[in-house]
Amino acid sequence: MNSRQAHIIIRPIINEKTVGLTALNQYTFEVAKDANKTEIAQALQQILTELYPKNKSKIVSVNTAPIRARHRRSKRHGRFPSDSKKAIVTIEGEPLELFSA
Repeated sequence: MNSRQAHIIIRPIINEKTVGLTALNQYTFEVAKDANKTEIAQALQQILTELYPKNKSKIVSVNTAPIRARHRRSKRHGRFPSDSKKAIVTIEGEPLELFSA
């Protein structure tokens, strides 16, 4: 894995909606803002082959969406956290144990 691929997938996003999507083999990740769908698919496929060498899962589609930051207040001062990007990845094959409870 090259250095660019190592910084594309930042973290998985875990909330009620994304845990419900795992039944459909769809997983949600926070990704780098400048990453495109092809780079996201290649980086995630590389991660999956390293984590699950026996699992022959294949990435079917990648959907991306920008996440606008919301204004946060703390006492007198407000701040804007940085914007981010999320990717919803559909995987064909066995379900992954990324979000297992």
